[in-house]
Amino acid sequence: MASGRPARRTCGIAQRTAGLAQEVLERAKRRKVSWPEPVEEDSERLNAAFASVVEFMSRTTKECEKYYSYVPASRCQENEIKHICRYHSRQAAENLLQTLEQEKNETSPVSNPAETPKQLARKASKDLYIEVSPGTYSVTATSEDMVKQTHMVDVNAGQSIDLTFSI
Repeated sequence: MASGRPARRTCGIAQRTAGLAQEVLERAKRRKVSWPEPVEEDSERLNAAFASVVEFMSRTTKECEKYYSYVPASRCQENEIKHICRYHSRQAAENLLQTLEQEKNETSPVSNPAETPKQLARKASKDLYIEVSPGTYSVTATSEDMVKQTHMVDVNAGQSIDLTFSI
């Protein structure tokens, strides 16, 4: 008979917990949250503010690109090179890196003239395997020279995708 008491006690605790949970649920259903309606004037002012910021950033970007188009690549410091690679057009970054590479080759002796740029790139290639949940992903690879390349991929369950980055 003593073994029946703990079972009744556990059953009573479960009933009490269920009753309390039901009460909380009922109170939550009775509560009404009234969210304020968005004011159209506010959204218009916000859109205008963002439009002016975008316009300012566009002008700033053009001025910055114009400035760096006149600066010799050899005079750029490392942080400036990273800035150009990150925030300017891909073409601007490629031009800068190509100019730097040409200047470097003109000032340093060639280690192995038989190696082509493609062969050098293959030496530095790396394979990477990552398991991810199904979904859409933006995958970005960045070289040591801060050249970035991004691929958008949509991965389904059980699917394997190969990406090749040419950086």
